[in-house]
Amino acid sequence: MKSVWNNKWILSFLSGILLGLGYAPFPFPFITIIAWVFLLRVAVLSESSKAAAYFTYPAFVIWNIVGTYWLMMATVGGGIAAILANSAIMTIPLVIMRKVLQSDVSAFMKAILAAAAWTSYEFLHLYWDLAWPWLAIANAFSTTTWAVQYIEFTGYLSITFWALAVSVLIFEAIQKSTNTKKIWVQTGLTFFIPILASLAILQTVKTQSDETIHAVIAQPNFDSYLHLAGYNNAFEPLVEIASITNEAITENTDVIIWPENAIMGRVNNLRPTTYHHYLNDRASDWEIPIISGAAFYYYYDDNLPVVYRTDSFGRNFNFYNSGLGFYPDGSFEYYKKNKLVPMVERLPFLPLLVNIPWVDWPRHSGYGLGTEMHVFRAGNVLFPAVVCYDSVFPAVVREGVLLGAGFISVITNDGWWGDTSGHIQHYEFARLRAIETRRTVVRSANNGISGMILADGTPAYRTEYWTQTAFELEIPVFHHQTFYVRYGEWFGILMLVLTGLIFFIVRQR
Repeated sequence: MKSVWNNKWILSFLSGILLGLGYAPFPFPFITIIAWVFLLRVAVLSESSKAAAYFTYPAFVIWNIVGTYWLMMATVGGGIAAILANSAIMTIPLVIMRKVLQSDVSAFMKAILAAAAWTSYEFLHLYWDLAWPWLAIANAFSTTTWAVQYIEFTGYLSITFWALAVSVLIFEAIQKSTNTKKIWVQTGLTFFIPILASLAILQTVKTQSDETIHAVIAQPNFDSYLHLAGYNNAFEPLVEIASITNEAITENTDVIIWPENAIMGRVNNLRPTTYHHYLNDRASDWEIPIISGAAFYYYYDDNLPVVYRTDSFGRNFNFYNSGLGFYPDGSFEYYKKNKLVPMVERLPFLPLLVNIPWVDWPRHSGYGLGTEMHVFRAGNVLFPAVVCYDSVFPAVVREGVLLGAGFISVITNDGWWGDTSGHIQHYEFARLRAIETRRTVVRSANNGISGMILADGTPAYRTEYWTQTAFELEIPVFHHQTFYVRYGEWFGILMLVLTGLIFFIVRQR
């Protein structure tokens, strides 16, 4: 055992495997705490910051592969590039953590500052063009929501901070030859107090409300790897999803929700197309609004973005991954997806790249980037149609609640990843959004997993993957705002302040 504890390569590979096993579908979130003890040991054994990055990089690559290997199902090259790049970025906060561990502050202060450094990285990783928060440590604990109910006050970043603080204290207790009893007591308190607080909060959470609405959720099970899902034209799958929806509608139905890629034909804001007319007719016949995902062609009057396309008539446009609303009165609403998957949906850093001549940037840019949240209507109840990747970003969902959303809907196509861990993780991560906002989360996924998550993060209904179905849900609606919704990312900002203290302490000592 001593030989393992002093072998950087073994510890690096072991920590990478354990970190990957911390995420769904594996039921081992707490193993990430042990994995980080090993990773911290590698950092301290390394003779320099450069060496620490060198020896921990394999751990981060393994972690990314085990956790997100399914990225390569959509695009092999893009998936490999994303894994290697994200792993390299992870070495930066690790090096900062190493500086903290080498300082002569107390073990408890090391735990706070080192955990703050990594949490700051996760916070900043939410807000740039290469944003990839999928492997946030907090997401590992989406399967143990009973232990993290306090995120209605802090947002999910506090889970990362807590797990890493415990890891640092365990590491310090093992490393130290004096005051070990004190450090182990601090470790126990740091580990158990948030969990006990979470269990206490859980007793007060309401999952049933005085108001409910009924929604029909469709899961059409279109094959994303076939052109037009294997149909002869874009109209046939639209008729099919309308057919299975019609069978699920009851006299109580208030709204219909379809997944991200349900509409394969063109819909735009310039004039109604055949597909637009068809959906207006269905909404009118059913007297129920239809909310669905589509590639939405948006034509600009003015305020052109950095990159845009121009059609043969000289009209400027972009296509957006969007949520569209078709209402019985003929009105039409849209939401343009705010968070796009780097490289897969949008080329990063376009404002900088467009200055490079001789490149057809509109052709290579990908989807247009939405900048505002929009909420749709089901009677008097408002709700956002958060599109796929959006749902991994707490701030996006929070914006919907600030606009008055009574519940959250997620429309997604997880079929790009096949029957892998990806679609399971995506469903599980939505449980954290439910707790942060204390809203019911409803998911309509092309191939699954569709269903409903209650305001305490408990799954209330979930479909089988790769099945076609449509079903009605009675959705609890809430109107209060949590501390997190009211005050936003205050915890992430606090982490940045603490990280600033690291540089001051290291400079002084």
